[in-house]
Amino acid sequence: MSRHLWLLTMSLLIALGGIGLEPAAAPAGAQNPSPPVAGNAPVVIKTESNMVLVDVIATDKKGNYLPDLGKKDFHVYEDNQEQAISTFSREADTQPNAPAHPRYMVLFFDDANMDPKLQVGAREQAGRFVESTASPNRLMAVVNFSEVLKIAQNFTADGELLKRAVSTVKSPSVQSTPERVNLPHPNPRAASLTAAPWDLAAGSPLLSILEVAQMLRAVPERKALVLFSSGFPLTSDRQPELAATLDALNQANIALYPVDVRKFAGPPTLDADCKKVRHWNETPDPHCLNQESNPDTPEIASANEQVLYALAKGTGGFEIFSSNDFLRGLEKVSKEMNEYYNLGYTPPNQEHDGSYHKISVKVDRPGAIMRYRTGYYDVKSPDLLKGKPEGKTLEERASSQQAGEIPVSLAAPYFYVEPGVARVNLALSVPGSAIDFEKQNGGFHSDINVLGIAYRENGSVAARFSDTVKLDYQKKDLKDFAKSSFDYQNTFNIAPGSYTLKLVLSAGREKFGKYTAPLVVEPFTGSNLCLGGPALGDQFLPVSQLTANMRTVLHEERTPLVFKGMELVPSTSYRFAKSAQPVVYVEVYDPELKSPAPPSVGVLFNIVDKKTNQPAYSSNTILIDDYARSGNPLVPMGFKLPVERLQAGDYRLEIKGRDSSGHVSTVRSADFSIE
Repeated sequence: MSRHLWLLTMSLLIALGGIGLEPAAAPAGAQNPSPPVAGNAPVVIKTESNMVLVDVIATDKKGNYLPDLGKKDFHVYEDNQEQAISTFSREADTQPNAPAHPRYMVLFFDDANMDPKLQVGAREQAGRFVESTASPNRLMAVVNFSEVLKIAQNFTADGELLKRAVSTVKSPSVQSTPERVNLPHPNPRAASLTAAPWDLAAGSPLLSILEVAQMLRAVPERKALVLFSSGFPLTSDRQPELAATLDALNQANIALYPVDVRKFAGPPTLDADCKKVRHWNETPDPHCLNQESNPDTPEIASANEQVLYALAKGTGGFEIFSSNDFLRGLEKVSKEMNEYYNLGYTPPNQEHDGSYHKISVKVDRPGAIMRYRTGYYDVKSPDLLKGKPEGKTLEERASSQQAGEIPVSLAAPYFYVEPGVARVNLALSVPGSAIDFEKQNGGFHSDINVLGIAYRENGSVAARFSDTVKLDYQKKDLKDFAKSSFDYQNTFNIAPGSYTLKLVLSAGREKFGKYTAPLVVEPFTGSNLCLGGPALGDQFLPVSQLTANMRTVLHEERTPLVFKGMELVPSTSYRFAKSAQPVVYVEVYDPELKSPAPPSVGVLFNIVDKKTNQPAYSSNTILIDDYARSGNPLVPMGFKLPVERLQAGDYRLEIKGRDSSGHVSTVRSADFSIE
């Protein structure tokens, strides 16, 4: 099975006048091209130049680690072609004088799928484990999932704090607010669990695990997550969630080790009808004879264990299912954090075009059993066309005075990432009829090339991105596409300031579109109440489609506009029919939400008729407390734009935030029209 593959960054940042479109690369992650297959999770690679590091666990048939393998014993293949191993090491052989780096482990309690009496045994064993294992080089954190994700204890070496965090049994029907402790660590790259700015986790243990992985993605060290759960069936609805969660875990270099807590209550019994293990509290499945078995899940796996097996094998961990001695299994997890080999090679493909590459590892040792990742997706470069003829052509068109033939509508709302950095969520649209196609392989193909550049007032480049989107249609579908539009989204980071944003798009042959607009990003220090946005739109993705699209989001580093489990697809024209139901999306940042007694926070808005400059509508304060998450100062929220109360015409939306402590944000605005 596969083990973590992650990237050693050679160029840490694509520097664009001090602000890069991408942060320094974190450990690479994984994604499957189809519904996830246990142990077959490919890994994502990014940046300009890189080295692939393959973490390999090698054991004999009895499960004993093999400590004496050398570089010459290993053979690494990419796309069936052997690669030269350029770096080799074994974690346990670190030199005594080498700088120490901590190992990170998360204890994740899936309380939503455990009743209290099962939690008792699991938490008792976890308490014994942390008491004997936590140390300055073994930092642990405790996370609980009930209906929401709660961080009970951040990373610490203090066994008493950890025991206290794991000792409380949680009822899945009651939302609790466990103690949240953030301990400083001298290493600036030390792991820390902090609530993510966009919430995908509500109501789903898988997406809660995904969110934990997102929190830890920037920490390059290998990490472990121990999942205490009774498991849950791998239904069709959970397939996209599982795929996205595996991607996030692999990107964050996290191996997952599931513990089936039902084994605490006694040994399992064999369900003769289904030929699968049935536990004391699991009744036989009357439909199991009609169910198609998962070839990557052991025959003894119960329906509830399918996801747990997939998480273990898909991340290179192992399951703790078959023994009542769970403490021994947990101790093996801790030991394994030192028992892996690092094999490094330079990938032959340097295009960074998002293509998939298969990896396999062989070892010259009879009977050796290995676990490792079996492939990776080479994530698109954020400036894919840089240095290419297509990119140079677009650059020339961006700097020229020539106007484009293709009409382009574009919106570029921005949101704050951290003090001094904003994220622009760019959305554009062009008529489908404006795109030229060529016959290819019995169908019709077109390459859409996109270049965006933000220029400073002195003409220098502050940020840029470029991309290629490949379109393929059959003749019968091409007519429908011509009647619709080509829609595109991307994000890039930029410092506060005043810019000119230019976007150029080629749509086959010599036709191109061009858009130029000012981009003014207000300062952000993180010390005051402020708003990001607004973005307006009337298209939404439900949670099921959103999780399916998380693969694309994770690969391309695109941050979706998500609130209450829905993603807003921003409009590009801000022109709405009176019968439409557009929504306003904003991100409210209030540093006082981090305090033990946070204030109530809300937004209020005015709609001004642009023709008369008179108020057309004024709202009451819309409280956003239900959107807020404990300890997180950033709150994404959305509300309906009351277009039914407006006449046809042009308007300006003015919105601001306020809290019960008396703080008021500056006003943010957006123009829109009702037709």
